Amino acid sequence: MTGSAEGPGPGARSWRSWRRLGLRAAAADTDGMANDQMANDQMANEQMANGQMANGRTEGGIDAMRVRSLVGLSLGLVGPRANLAVSGVLLTLLVSSRVSSAVAITFALTANRLVGWIAYPVLGRASDRTRSVAGRRAPYMATGLLLMGICTWAYTWVSGFWFLVVLIVVVKTASVVFGLTNVAVIPETFGKSRTIKATILIGVLGAIVSLIIKGTVIATWKANDPSTWNLPFREAGGLMMIVAVAVLVLVREAPAALDAAEQALHAPRPWRREMADIMSGPNARVLVGGILVFWSGLSATGYLAIVYFEKVQHAGANVQTIASYVSGVPVVMFGLAGGYLLSRHLTRKQVAVLTPLAGTVVSLVQFTTTHIWQTVVLAFVGAPLFTAFVISLAPMLLQLLPRSGGMGELLGKLVAPFSLFAVAFSFLAAWAVDVTGDYRVIWLFPAGAGLVQAVVMLWLRVPPGHERAELTGLYERMSESIMTQVTGSDRPLLGGVVTADDADAASLFDMARNILGNPYEDVIDVPAERRPEAEPTADGDGPPAAAG
Repeated sequence: MTGSAEGPGPGARSWRSWRRLGLRAAAADTDGMANDQMANDQMANEQMANGQMANGRTEGGIDAMRVRSLVGLSLGLVGPRANLAVSGVLLTLLVSSRVSSAVAITFALTANRLVGWIAYPVLGRASDRTRSVAGRRAPYMATGLLLMGICTWAYTWVSGFWFLVVLIVVVKTASVVFGLTNVAVIPETFGKSRTIKATILIGVLGAIVSLIIKGTVIATWKANDPSTWNLPFREAGGLMMIVAVAVLVLVREAPAALDAAEQALHAPRPWRREMADIMSGPNARVLVGGILVFWSGLSATGYLAIVYFEKVQHAGANVQTIASYVSGVPVVMFGLAGGYLLSRHLTRKQVAVLTPLAGTVVSLVQFTTTHIWQTVVLAFVGAPLFTAFVISLAPMLLQLLPRSGGMGELLGKLVAPFSLFAVAFSFLAAWAVDVTGDYRVIWLFPAGAGLVQAVVMLWLRVPPGHERAELTGLYERMSESIMTQVTGSDRPLLGGVVTADDADAASLFDMARNILGNPYEDVIDVPAERRPEAEPTADGDGPPAAAG
């Protein structure tokens, strides 16, 4: 078993050398954040003392701009929900009806990644720096929705393969840009202290619309009759074009968000230097390599799995849509319960190695399945280990997130590497399908990726004393944070003060780090003589071996 933190693992590194690994940059970031926090606190105190809101009205009133933004964002979420309803199963089957080559299908559905890996951080930074009468985010959100709507409407209208590819590239790129700016604008409009409440309320309408479109699919889609495919695409496209106008007219960030944005622009940091700092941290190469291998293997099945379900398991769009409901929320809830229990009994390293190995087994079993409901069962089997992986390694992974730039740029830099690394395995899997003529071979790629990831995770070094996920108090901290936002009377969704600190969406990453904790904190901050677990004491007696 590979669970011991100081067990024989390849490339073992002493904790003394870890202290020197990337910690100077972390200390500099900490000092800068502390200074920014003091400035923001002073600004917040001045606003509260004056009893004024950011737009000059009294604290106790309703913010009309926030009311308009709430309506605009609620309507705006209809767009991506409508896109999601047709961009998975329906779009893949539409492409496969026009071309039979797996490579051609993969190219049509993933070509956007060839440009997206650089476009996303560039456009994210551009939205951070945009100044217009419509604010920073609304122009990008509205443009993305409009392009998505026009192209989705035209999916079944254009003929041939290459015109369809162009439309798909535009839709998928615009969809990600909309998503980046939409995530950023919610805390910038309502404040971080109201983000959960706003997200819940905004999400309800979008979920209802998604159900309506998927209901249309189940009722009207006939796999052998392309004339029945028009309605879902036209319905989704029309909705996206309508809500694009609503977003542009209604959505505005809080004025204080501009103050936070100006602070973020004072000292832009080169991306190459930030990448070097991230990769110099503890476990950085192991975790980044393992996660990208996992994502590449998962992406290899991607859209081809939908064609596999149709050709091998004989499940059309309506059956796959129903299966997605069954394997959606129920699988997530089952995974949360099982993953929580597993993370309490297994060490972080055991979870890090066993989860990809379990993924390999699930993929090989999937290779032999003949019915889509067997796939649903496998989803329930794999969910607990996947959730345990997230619970156990999330505190380590959060330390690798970018720290400089505005929220749009941060999200763009987070998405970019996944977009790039997903391409290679996707085309390899498609090439294998074309060579063998068998769609089942796509499952060999996540199986192989699972083995590679498990080997990579053997190099994971867990700080002594942190071998298991630290769940004590985590539920209370998360519950308190959520309940305070949702039920707190001092944080009305449409009233109260939104300060520059509260509107600084970029600090959401730091908030997540604070909630989940830093497993390396003791190694970084505590002097060597005060860390008996990590190094021998002065008299030469070493500490007892850490458990598990």
